[in-house]
Order: sequence, then C-alpha cells, then structure tokens
Amino acid sequence: MKIKAIIFDLGSVCLKIDWNEIDKKMMEKFGISSLIRTNYNKNINNLYDKSIRGEVPLIKVFEEIIKDKNLNINEIVDYYKEKYKENKKENKELTNLIKKLKTRFKIACLTDTNDVHFQAHEEQGHLDGFDYVFASFKTGKMKKDNGAFEDILKEMNLPPEEVVFVDDNEKNIHNAKSIGMKTVLFKDNQRLIKELNNFGVK
Repeated sequence: MKIKAIIFDLGSVCLKIDWNEIDKKMMEKFGISSLIRTNYNKNINNLYDKSIRGEVPLIKVFEEIIKDKNLNINEIVDYYKEKYKENKKENKELTNLIKKLKTRFKIACLTDTNDVHFQAHEEQGHLDGFDYVFASFKTGKMKKDNGAFEDILKEMNLPPEEVVFVDDNEKNIHNAKSIGMKTVLFKDNQRLIKELNNFGVK
C-alpha cells in the first residue's frame, strides 16, 4: 500500500538538544540538576511524566525539586527555558528534506513534551513545517501509552500501513510497528533517507 504520511519524532531526530549543557548551566546558577530522569527519585520522575501527559505544568516538577531550598521558582523556570532554547539545534538537512516531502505527503511530528519545551519550540518556529503537531501534554498520552498511536492515526484519518513513523527510541518504534505502521529507527540522516526510499518515500 502506498505511503501517504510520515510522522517524525522531534527531539533527537528533527532537533538535537544538549541536555548536559543545560544541566551544567542550571547547576552553576541554582545548584539544581535538570537531568530529571537521571538524578531524581521515582516520585519526581512520576511527576515529570505527569507534566509530559499534561496533568501538571513543568513548574510543579521544579517546585518539588526546590521545596527545601530558598529559590525563586519563576526565575528557575524562565532560566531553564532560556537555556533549553539556547542549547537546541535544528537538524537542517532533515528540515530541508521535510520541506520537499511535504509537497507529496502529510507530515506530522509526534513529541513526548511538556508545556515549557513546547512553548520554546513554538517561539523558535520549530513546529512550523508540520501539517500536524501531536504533543503528549496536549493529547494526554506518551508514546509508550496504550492507544497513543491509534489516536493519532484516527485524527489523520489514515490506516497504519500508509504511515511511516521515525523515532530514535526502540520502544517507541516497537509500539508503532505493533499496530501495523511502517517504522524507521533513526540513526542518522543518510540511513533515514535510504530507509524512506525503501518505503517508496522519495
């Protein structure tokens, strides 16, 4: 069946984010880490997941992190967002490819993200090239959640076999493949182009 749409992951595919540099700046200024998955307990990680599903804003996660410290929460979130924007680079080769593909295919991005990261993407124009933008904090589902991909396909009005999903995470690829979507595990631009060609996406 002919491919009609391509869905791209945002972070680590369309954008390269230097999380360690962001963390370094946060440590220097406030003495707190922004590497939430690595440096905090299960409760804070669960709260972070809630921010990604849109159940709480990201500010609540930082409030929990600094609850025993005399720090200004708004200053922290504003600074974090600023550093996030500064340490985010566009994959320009892929952006150019997407522009070409957009003339023949529906193009979407699917991102596990929170309100602050999403605002940064919007402000920097990193969402402008997509026909559809699916952000977990708006849909209420992360890629690992049941029904996440089915909901997106329903909104795009396409069967899974007509859609290619591109992501750098093997679990996300497995979930998409399990419902019949075509998939590409992203390693680099050259391999992506080759694998898209194999699906007739040129």
